[in-house]
Amino acid sequence: MNLRRFFSLCELKNDLIEISGEDLYHLKKVMRGKPGDPLEVINGTGSLFRGNIIEINNSRAVIRVKEKYFEPEPEPGIIIAPSIIKNRPMRFMIEKLTELGVDEIRPLYFNRTDVKYSSGSVAKWEKIAIESLKVNNRLWKTKIFEPVSIQDIIESSVNIKSKILLDIEGKKETFNFNSPPVLCIIGPPGDFTPEERELFRKNGFNPVNINSSILKVETAAISAGSILKLFLN
Repeated sequence: MNLRRFFSLCELKNDLIEISGEDLYHLKKVMRGKPGDPLEVINGTGSLFRGNIIEINNSRAVIRVKEKYFEPEPEPGIIIAPSIIKNRPMRFMIEKLTELGVDEIRPLYFNRTDVKYSSGSVAKWEKIAIESLKVNNRLWKTKIFEPVSIQDIIESSVNIKSKILLDIEGKKETFNFNSPPVLCIIGPPGDFTPEERELFRKNGFNPVNINSSILKVETAAISAGSILKLFLN
């Protein structure tokens, strides 16, 4: 039987763990949870707890844990680095990439990036990642970083051997990987500037074209994530 999953950052104490906040609201008001009901609790950092509700009220639900499981943190396999885009498509992209189980999302600023980053954006993206974690059967939450410049991503990727530049001017070929992790760059609406394209190529990024059509940033990112999951799983 598949148990409903809930998220909690509370520590396990005496085989008890608490659920509060939005997850408590969902458990109490939507799922009509009551003492005795079985469920799973995850924390996004490898732990899974199975147990039963022993107490539920307006401030917390207390779960008596009967089974515990911990999965060590895996090495990153897929890193998607897309241009930051407008709020609604950005949230959609984050949702689908985290559902796919992409390991890291590293948003980027390009010369043609036409939106501004809000300091609260990462917190909102993190909430999306947590919701995805409840349904995608993973125990480690996708890591989401604050947006950086392309120079920053180039400098931080010096030791990554498998680097892909999704590029309409690239070769139409199967992705070639030296070894994971694989870092995939997706440019902004309006495409890379010639200088950006050349900078990536000079720094070891392999230009690859996955579709003869010009794709939106979110479509390209989700497509790349799906292809990479197929090859690396």
